[in-house]
Amino acid sequence: MPGLRTDFLLADNAHARWVRHSDEADDFVTVQEMHVQSVPAPEPQGVAFESGGGRFNIEKKRGARDHRRYRFAGTVAEAINAKATRGDLQRLCLIAPARTLAAIRRRLTPDASAKIAHVLSKDLMKTPDHKLGDWLHHLELN
Repeated sequence: MPGLRTDFLLADNAHARWVRHSDEADDFVTVQEMHVQSVPAPEPQGVAFESGGGRFNIEKKRGARDHRRYRFAGTVAEAINAKATRGDLQRLCLIAPARTLAAIRRRLTPDASAKIAHVLSKDLMKTPDHKLGDWLHHLELN
């Protein structure tokens, strides 16, 4: 797929950023950032009742922080889906820790999934733009 522009989405549980190859220099630049928003947690969790009797199981509680992070993966997927629908994506490389990556990919539309050229299970959110070339150059060329 030479000649296609490659967009990179770097994400973790609470942040995401869109990165592109710079037109002016042989470097990568962040073009957009996303951050988790504070949202109240849903109804209290932790106890699940079974209708067949008096038994119940104790589930692990998901706190407000876990809920925000779970929702954030959906927000990132919605942003990818919107770009794919508008035709703004030619090729996409998704880079995130494994659990975040799986949560994002589960929510992608078939159109958005078809744009994925590479997936890398790595947390590069704290990597500065000028050091991203070590990780991204080979993904852009393949």
